[in-house]
Amino acid sequence: MKRLRVAVIGGGHLGRIHSRLLKNNRNARLVAVCDPQPLIQQQAIAELDVRAVSDYQKVIDEIDAAVIATPSASHAAIAFDLLDAGKHLLIEKPVTVCAADAREIAERAAQKEVCVQVGHVERFNSAIHEAIRHVGKPRYIEATRASGFTFRSTDIGVVHDLMIHDIDLAQFLFDSPAMQVYATGVCVLGHNEDIAEARIEFGCGGVANLRASRCSFKNERTLRIFGTQGFAAVDLATHTVSVVQLPAWIQQREVDVLELNATQQAYVRENLFTDILPQTTIKVTPQNAIEAEHQDWLAAISEGRSPTVTADQGARNVELVEKVLEQIADHNWARNDRNMTGPLATPSDVASDRPIPDAIMSPLSQTRKAA
Repeated sequence: MKRLRVAVIGGGHLGRIHSRLLKNNRNARLVAVCDPQPLIQQQAIAELDVRAVSDYQKVIDEIDAAVIATPSASHAAIAFDLLDAGKHLLIEKPVTVCAADAREIAERAAQKEVCVQVGHVERFNSAIHEAIRHVGKPRYIEATRASGFTFRSTDIGVVHDLMIHDIDLAQFLFDSPAMQVYATGVCVLGHNEDIAEARIEFGCGGVANLRASRCSFKNERTLRIFGTQGFAAVDLATHTVSVVQLPAWIQQREVDVLELNATQQAYVRENLFTDILPQTTIKVTPQNAIEAEHQDWLAAISEGRSPTVTADQGARNVELVEKVLEQIADHNWARNDRNMTGPLATPSDVASDRPIPDAIMSPLSQTRKAA
């Protein structure tokens, strides 16, 4: 495979991960890290011994491809510039914050015949693939992504930031258009929704219940898949998969358990998850999902094929995100009060009169005095 000349645009948390992995990838040559902040440029030079520039425009003629890892609102403008120059792209999720821009990226990529992969890394998660092997055709999925407030990705809400991972998985698993969406969400600390829940019904009959929070008591990343042949629960943090497979006599409804006698019912109660529906726990060897994503993207460019997560799929995810956000915006928390509509709804009565902590107020006061 020919080594591709690649630039990473955006030197923040994800940009640094992409840069480090591409620096060590034998199928790529990291040409530059592009970021307007001098400190980030200095970090890239010191950590990776790589050229750092303030503006990606300076290296367009020197690269074959680029990773876009800037704040989400800037993805579209950068992608349009690079696509017009015929460059292959890996764009971090969400591909854009606007469905129309996402669709435009997909169309321009097709016109220019360039490869665009979208950074939905859960498609490269070995634990998820292990779970899929055991369930048959998926019918129902349940996903939770929760974390504390990290102050990252505050330019977007939790649906664009976290839930979109599971929106992508749901669309991949059901391979069918979303027909109905119900959703609610609230802002806690930021300017966008910090907690959201959605129920999505697909044309194939599949249903996804998705929950996301970035203002949670504990971190949680779990996925449960119910299918025609069994059930799998995935703990994405520990890479463990718990599997229950349905025996043929249950799938075919050969026994009506409600007609069992007392002795038979006692046997079912005592042995349901040992003899009848035994649970198997599988510890999956984790792989670096972003590294696997790079390998797939670079190979797709070299082989002239589609990557695992195409620009079209990325656009469909953003389109479904917009439907979720529309439902969140329209939800009225008090039917007789329009001030209680949407994620920024403010209750008329204050639940607590606790003062703002000094640890927050003191720095604010000092900043105001200095100004």
